Amino acid sequence: MRIIAHRGAKGLAPENTIASIKAGAQSEADAIEFDIRLSSDGRLVLMHDASLERTHGVKRKVHHMRASEIKKVQSPEGHGVPTLEEALRAAGDKPLFIEGKRDAWAMPLAKHLRKHNKQNITVISFDHQTLDEFSDLCPEVPVYVLEHRNPFDAVNAARIYGFDGIDVNFWTLNPLVYWLAQRHGLEVTVYTVNKLWQARLLLKLYPKINITTDHPHILAVLKNTPAQ
Repeated sequence: MRIIAHRGAKGLAPENTIASIKAGAQSEADAIEFDIRLSSDGRLVLMHDASLERTHGVKRKVHHMRASEIKKVQSPEGHGVPTLEEALRAAGDKPLFIEGKRDAWAMPLAKHLRKHNKQNITVISFDHQTLDEFSDLCPEVPVYVLEHRNPFDAVNAARIYGFDGIDVNFWTLNPLVYWLAQRHGLEVTVYTVNKLWQARLLLKLYPKINITTDHPHILAVLKNTPAQ
């Protein structure tokens, strides 16, 4: 079981910011997750949504803006939008789960990881084809398919494409999906679990899962719980 800090550590600092990544790195989480999108000039930046409106109050889409424009944007709390390179530096040696958003991120991400020789990376995405493209470019990097509604679709996609694991909404995980994933040698990660009682129940039912959470400081107690 691994605890993965969601969007840096969203419960400790604003999501996908240097502050949240540093908070996740300093927490007892086993890994940090964050989202990447491609700017109009091919730079990877951290952003969950397609636009900057919710987090930064700017009604423009990431893929319509140059990285230099994005770097000028500040949130009401004074947080900018990090580049992937800045995020990797802030994370230090902490393992990472990088979620690729939209499309066209496979080649830029592969080039960046090769250039910086970054280890302990897992790449996740809802986009099966782009995830498969990335896996072909970096076969040594584990890749997990994301799924929000139907976890059977995640298992099926992982089997078809040869992915290493699935990453599903925790409400959708069920014993048959868990058994199928175990049978096919797939890692199972669930998101986003923010209550300790939910995490305890999930681990009782599915002891070999990884848990993504906004609150790694709360769920860290699970790391000291004896295995079932």
